[in-house]
Amino acid sequence: MARRSRRPRAGGGAPRPPHRAAHLDALVAARASTWAAAERAALAAVIETLSPSPRHLAEILDWLEDVAARDGTCAGAVLAERSLAAALRARGSAPDRLKRWKEALRRLRYPRLAAREAAIGEAIRALGLGPAVGVAVPPGLEGGTLSFTIRARTAGEFAAVLDRLQERLASGDLERLFALLDEA
Repeated sequence: MARRSRRPRAGGGAPRPPHRAAHLDALVAARASTWAAAERAALAAVIETLSPSPRHLAEILDWLEDVAARDGTCAGAVLAERSLAAALRARGSAPDRLKRWKEALRRLRYPRLAAREAAIGEAIRALGLGPAVGVAVPPGLEGGTLSFTIRARTAGEFAAVLDRLQERLASGDLERLFALLDEA
């Protein structure tokens, strides 16, 4: 007979501890008191679905207000964005959905950074280095360095990867990639 876990599912019907719920309620009341009822209801749906911690909720509220102020709209209009709605409906655990939802909100909050990240990702794919070379971009493009990971089973495979990298360096493709990173 299969053993059942005694822990409630994350975000799955288990009530939040009273102290956490009270803290979230106080945070929302303080920050969203001037919002329209529909906006507060939309935020409540996000909180109920994604179960953010108070720290995450504070960051979410900051970003919502920043996007609304920049775009000259209200928080409800930001919450209604298609990318946020899609992330909210996505499958997965509450922490995974929260991560995806916050990433969608981050792209709305920092559109130039998101565009630069997309351009760098495209430049990495265009290098055609294959699965033997991993290129890691720093989160938020902080630090301005790329990390290259080479995976090889033999000295011959390693030499072939180095040859490919040398070709990309000689053609200027790697220089263009680093120039994109410098522009960030």
